Amino acid sequence: MDDMPRITLAGGERAGPTLVCLPGAMCSPHVFAGMARLSGFPALALAWLEDDGPHDLVSIAARVSRAITDLPSVILVGHSMGTPIAMLTALQEAESGGSRIHGLVLSNSGANTRGHGDIAALIDRIRHDWNASFWDAFIARCFHTPPSQPLLEQARRYPGRLRQQAVIDVLSSQQEMDFLPLLARLSGTPVAVIHGRHDPARTIGHARELADGIAGAQLHVFDTGHTSCAEDPGRFAEVLRETFG
Repeated sequence: MDDMPRITLAGGERAGPTLVCLPGAMCSPHVFAGMARLSGFPALALAWLEDDGPHDLVSIAARVSRAITDLPSVILVGHSMGTPIAMLTALQEAESGGSRIHGLVLSNSGANTRGHGDIAALIDRIRHDWNASFWDAFIARCFHTPPSQPLLEQARRYPGRLRQQAVIDVLSSQQEMDFLPLLARLSGTPVAVIHGRHDPARTIGHARELADGIAGAQLHVFDTGHTSCAEDPGRFAEVLRETFG
């Protein structure tokens, strides 16, 4: 498909910016649904791995910007791989003179893949073992506290919608990027960094590095695994309300 699929998550009870939610690679956009409803903000998610590509991070971020041109004010909410996409989108918008980015939420990720020790093995597994057994193992690793059964089943089915090569391409692109020298350029807009203390993929050190590199960013550590938005949607929504009012 030519267009990036856009999924409405919540109508919102308040005027103001729209949450634009960017899920991790192979993660259903609906992991944000409960948090979005509780936040009170209007919210949508972008299924950025379901379009025709290309699926390098720079190209994906450019398509995210095009997909939300009708929204005058947005808060970009990234989870896992969605975090570098959110950061790149904000940087590209700033370079073009745009002022639509009202804030950023950077969840369960890092500035680069140093210390993310299993990414090469993950790419190899995707290349040679792309099947339901692998998808189930991947999704199980994403949650310390399992979400509701309907969301868990949807998450398990979601990778079957994706093209194997698209997933490989975006993970390979992530390996090549380092946001550490760019983080200071994200200062000046409200930023919340959220991390789960039981996250098996990313450490609190990764989250702290993000927060320390962006002036004014606040770090929030949850008692969750890798998918904090779905494991503790109430607290995630509370951080959004506190940060962006």
